[in-house]
Amino acid sequence: MKALFLIFLLPLALFAQAQFSFEGEVLQFSLTRGSATADTLLWSVTGDYYFSNMHEAPLSRVIWFPVPSDATMDKAEILELCLIEPSDSMWVELVNHTDQGFSFRLDLPPASFAKLRLHYTQKISGKEARYVLLTANSWGRSLPTSEITLDLDSTIEPVYLSYAHDAVRKNDKPYSYFWSFTDFVPDEDFVIRFK
Repeated sequence: MKALFLIFLLPLALFAQAQFSFEGEVLQFSLTRGSATADTLLWSVTGDYYFSNMHEAPLSRVIWFPVPSDATMDKAEILELCLIEPSDSMWVELVNHTDQGFSFRLDLPPASFAKLRLHYTQKISGKEARYVLLTANSWGRSLPTSEITLDLDSTIEPVYLSYAHDAVRKNDKPYSYFWSFTDFVPDEDFVIRFK
């Protein structure tokens, strides 16, 4: 009986380990064409991600960041990863970079809040750009805030956006689309299809 009790207790203890909280994100996407006749587009992603450690002990975790790639979307390149205004004992470093994404280690001291900036680009030869949003659901709660901006070169005409936009601004170029979510639980990835 004692062994059976321990078998049930172990998963609970592992689940109760201290974790970071994912507090929000501000995402900036850009899709541009090098020239009016270029077949290859450049997908640029810049994100500010907000994490907290509300525990009494420091935390160090490796976080996997998936980036879709296939025959029409190249592997993420020009990868930049940094903490904005870090305090002592905050640290971030790239651990692994593969065709399907990358992982980084994030160290936060007790009772701290961090802003992590991440930037990468991908070359796109197809008619779709994609950003993985569904992993936000793995944090165990809705995302308190998510703000998204998409800038499109005026030569790129969208035919599908996975989320209805809140606003659009059409200047000479680029066209800008805006989204703002609170208590966000994504039901699909961020996808744009274009002509």
